[in-house]
Amino acid sequence: MSLFGDAWNQHEHGIDFGLGTLPHITPQFFIPRMVDKPQDPIVYAIEREKATTLGKRDARDFDPRDVARARNVSAPPLLSPEVLWAKSVTSGDQHSDKVVSWDVLRQSHPDRSYNTPFLTEQSSDVSASAQYHMRPLPFDLRASVVYVNELELLESLRMTVLGTSSFLHTWDPVSETFVSFGGAENLLNKLIISGKDETMSSSLLKRFLDIGTLMRRLEAFLKCRRKEESATVHAFSHALSVVLVYLRDQLSRGPLSNFCIPVSSKTLSGTWLYYGDFEEIVVSLASLCQRGLGLSPSQYPRFTMKPVVLLSRIYKYLDTHFRKSSSRILVAVFAYLLTMSSKNYLQALCRSVAYADSNSQWGATSRQPQRTAIGPLYIEDFDQASPEDDGVLFTEDDELPSFIPRDLVEVLPAAQKSLKFLTAAKPGHPVLNPPVRRPFITWVWSTKDIEDLWRTGSHVEAGGVAPTISHHNPPDLASADANLHGYSYQSDLVGFRVFDLEPGSNGDNTFNEHSMHAALESFILSFPPVLPSITPNLSLLTSLVFSPLILHAACLSSALLSIFLDQNSFLYLHDHLVLLRSHMLLTSPSFKSRLTSALFSDTDDREVVAGGGKSFALSRQRSRSAAGVARHVTSRWAVGLAPFLTERGTWPPGGADLSFFLRTVIVDSQDTCSFGPDDSQQEHELGSRRIAEEAEVRLGFAIRDLASDTGRERWLNPLYSLTRALDFLYLDYKVPHPLDVIITPDTTSKYQRIFAFLLRVIRVESAIRAAFRMTHQNVLFSTLNQSRKLLTHFRFVAHSFVTTLSAYIFDVAIGGNFDAFLARVAACRLGTSSEFTDVFSVAEAHSAVLNDILGACLIRSAQQEAGDLLSGSLELILELCVMIGDLNDGRLQEYQASSALDTLFAAFRNKMSTMIKVLDVLLEKDLKASQRQELLLALQEQSDVRHAPGGVEALRHLILRLDINEWWKNLNS
Repeated sequence: MSLFGDAWNQHEHGIDFGLGTLPHITPQFFIPRMVDKPQDPIVYAIEREKATTLGKRDARDFDPRDVARARNVSAPPLLSPEVLWAKSVTSGDQHSDKVVSWDVLRQSHPDRSYNTPFLTEQSSDVSASAQYHMRPLPFDLRASVVYVNELELLESLRMTVLGTSSFLHTWDPVSETFVSFGGAENLLNKLIISGKDETMSSSLLKRFLDIGTLMRRLEAFLKCRRKEESATVHAFSHALSVVLVYLRDQLSRGPLSNFCIPVSSKTLSGTWLYYGDFEEIVVSLASLCQRGLGLSPSQYPRFTMKPVVLLSRIYKYLDTHFRKSSSRILVAVFAYLLTMSSKNYLQALCRSVAYADSNSQWGATSRQPQRTAIGPLYIEDFDQASPEDDGVLFTEDDELPSFIPRDLVEVLPAAQKSLKFLTAAKPGHPVLNPPVRRPFITWVWSTKDIEDLWRTGSHVEAGGVAPTISHHNPPDLASADANLHGYSYQSDLVGFRVFDLEPGSNGDNTFNEHSMHAALESFILSFPPVLPSITPNLSLLTSLVFSPLILHAACLSSALLSIFLDQNSFLYLHDHLVLLRSHMLLTSPSFKSRLTSALFSDTDDREVVAGGGKSFALSRQRSRSAAGVARHVTSRWAVGLAPFLTERGTWPPGGADLSFFLRTVIVDSQDTCSFGPDDSQQEHELGSRRIAEEAEVRLGFAIRDLASDTGRERWLNPLYSLTRALDFLYLDYKVPHPLDVIITPDTTSKYQRIFAFLLRVIRVESAIRAAFRMTHQNVLFSTLNQSRKLLTHFRFVAHSFVTTLSAYIFDVAIGGNFDAFLARVAACRLGTSSEFTDVFSVAEAHSAVLNDILGACLIRSAQQEAGDLLSGSLELILELCVMIGDLNDGRLQEYQASSALDTLFAAFRNKMSTMIKVLDVLLEKDLKASQRQELLLALQEQSDVRHAPGGVEALRHLILRLDINEWWKNLNS
C-alpha cells in the first residue's frame, strides 16, 4: 500500500510515469447462433459432459514451463506481490489481467495448514470446492440454484421452524409444504448453502423444513375440528393445541432465537442437533393425527370421531414409545395427551357404575370452585354431567378402549346392570353412598402418586395434570363483584360476571392465557424418566390405575346379590324360586291336587268330577239347560278332561265360571304353601309372609291367543289333538322388580313350556286311571276273549309307562335339577360356596337349570325327533282311553274296536321301541355324558352338596326305568 500511495502522490503533483488509461471492459464470451433444427437435450448433455471432462484433464496437466518451452520463450519469473506492484508502476508490459486495485488481493487459500488427508476435515470452502470440482452440479434447465450463506439461512430458519413463511421458504397451501423462494419464476429452486454441496444442504435443511411443515399441518388439523364432535375429541384437540403452543415456545427459545447469531464452523451443526428431539415429537404427533410427510392433502385419511378408537390409538402410541425407550419429553407429551383426552371418558365410565358420584358427598361441595393448574374447576360441571353429555354411552355391546383391563371389561357390564337394580331395590345402600368421597379415576405418572395408589388402593384427589397452584380458598365471587360494580349476582349467576370484565382482564386472576402451557411444562418436568419398579411397564400401571374401579364394580354386583340372598327381604330369591317350583312346576301337592280336580277327571262317570271339583260340577249340573244336557250326552267323551270344560261345545272353554274356579285353585292352595325349611325361623317370617300374601296376586291363569286360518285349528279340538288340548292355558307370574333380572321373561316362558308339558302328562294319567275304572267295573270285549286279553295287557303297559314317566319327570328331571340349584343358592348365602359372584351368574345358572329340565323332558327344539315319539306314545294311550270310553258308552261296537285295538297296540310298540333306540343315540352323541355322570356320582359320595342329574344325561335314568332289561330295545330285532 505504501508503494502505491507514493505513486499516487507523485501523480497529484503533476509527475507522470507513463501510466496509460485502463482499457474498456469488453465481453469475453459470445452466444452462438442457434441452428435451425430441433435440439436434442440428451446429445447436448453428453457433449457438455465431454467438454467438461477434457477441460479438467487439460487443467490438471497444465504447466506454465511447458507452454513457455513450446513457444521457445523463457518462463515468466515468480514475482512477489511487492515486486509485482512496483513492476506494474514502472513497466507497461503486463503478464496478467490488466486489473489495477487499491486493495490487497485475498489469498486463495488460508494460511492455516491441515495435517489430514480427509476433505471433510478441511475448511468448508476447501471441502465444498473439491466436491464441486469432482462432482459439479448437473446442468438442469428446469431448476434454479440459489446460494445462501449460513447467516442468511439461520435468519430464515428462525421463521420456518415455527411454521411461518420466510424470505427463503414460503408455504404452499395446495401441497401443504414449504418450497424454496428467491430463484427464477416457474422454475424449481435448489437452495445451496455456502461451503456445502447439494446433498449436505438438503440434509441440513430437511429437519427444519419437516418441523415447520408438520407444525403447520397440525395447526390446520385442529382448525378442521367440528363443534358437533364428542367431548373426548374436543379434549384431544384442546390438549394437542396446548402441546403445539408448548413446542412453539420451546422452538423459539432455541439457538435460532438469537438475532445476532455468531456464525462459526459449529453453529449450523449445533443448531441442527438441538432440534432433533423436537423433530421426533412433531413426527410422532403428525403420525398420530395421520398428517405425516409421506401423505399429500388429497391422501389424508378421515380422522376417527369415535372416542374409543381415538383413546386406543393414543394409548397404542404411548405404549410404543415406552417400549422403544423414547426420550422423556416425547413420552411425557403422549402421556399428557392420554390424560387430558380420556378425562371425560373416564369420568363417564365412573358415573356408569356410580363411582365418585354420591349425592350426599357432592352436594355440599358442588358449588365451590377448586383452584387447579388449569384454572378454577367447578365440580358441579363434572359431577352432574351425564354420559350423554360426554358423548359416551355404555351398553352391553359397546366396545371399550384397548387400555381397559380385562378384569374391568368382564365385570363392567354386570356392574352397570347391578347399579340400576340396586338403586331400585335399596337406594340407601352403603355402596351407593360411601362415607368417604371417592375421586374420579385418572392417570397417575409420578413415582409418588403411583406408590400412594399402590399403598392405599385409592386415588388421591388432584386438580389436574399438575399440582394445584395454591391451596387457599378462592375469594367469594359474589362479594367481589359487588365491590367492583356496586351490585351483586345471585349465587346461581355468579359465573356470568365474566362478561362484565374488560377485554383482556381476568378478574380475580384465577386464570391466564399461559396457565395451560405452564401446567404442561410442569407436567413434563415432573414426568419420571422411567416407571417405578412396582409398575415397570404401561400395562401394569394401567391395571393399577383402574384397580379401585374394578373393586367397586365387583362390590356393586355382590351388594345386589346379597339383597337377593337376605332372608328378611321381600326379594329373597329362595322363596320366589320355591313359589315358582310349587306352582309352575307342580311340585306343591295342594296346588297340583286342586288343579287336577279342576281340569281333569279320572272317574268312570263322565258326569261326575272327582275330588274337590265335585260340588262345583254338581252346582253346574243344576243350572244346565235341557238342550245343554242333550248336547253333552250325544257328544263324544274326552276322557281325562273335566266334564264342564266341554259342556258348552266350544274349545277352548271360557267364561266366568272357569276363571273363578281357577282363581279359587290358586287362593286355596296358598293356605298350605310352604317355602322350605327356612320358613320356620324367626328372622324369615317377615319376608316369607309378604311373599305368601302377594302370591295369589302375582300368580294367575291366562289363555293364549291361538292363531286362526293356519290349517292347525285341529289343535282346538280336544278329540283330535288329545295331549295338546290344554296348551291354550298357561300360568303366569308377575315378578317383582328388580328380581326380574334373575326371573326374566325368557325363563318365565321356559317355566310355561314345562307347565304345558306337565298338563299333557296329567291328562294322560287321568285318562288311564279312568280307563282302568271303566274296564274294572264293566267287562269289555265279552265275546272277544283275545281282544279282552290284549286290552288288559295294553292297559297295563300304558299305565306302567305313564306312571314311570311321571315319576321320572318329578323326581329326576325337576326334583333332581331344581333342588340341586336351590342347594347351590343356599350355599352361596351361607358363604360355603363362591360359585355366584353376581346376580347375572345366578340368572345364567337359573336359565341353564330350566334348559336341563326341558332337555330331560325331551321338549327342546334340538330333541324334536325324540319328543315327537314321546308325544306320539302319549297320543296313542289317549286314543286307547277314548276308545274305551266309546265302548263304555255304547258308541262303538266290540267288533269295530277289536281291529282298532290291534292297530293301536302295534303302533304303540313301534313307537316305544323306536323311542328307546333314539334315546340311546342321544346319549351316544354326548360322549362326555357317561363320564360326567360317573364324576357326579363320585362327587356326590364325597360331598354333602347335591349334584344335578343334568339334561340329556338324565335320560339315562328314563331308559333304565322304562327298559331295564332292554325288552323294548330288542323288540323288533
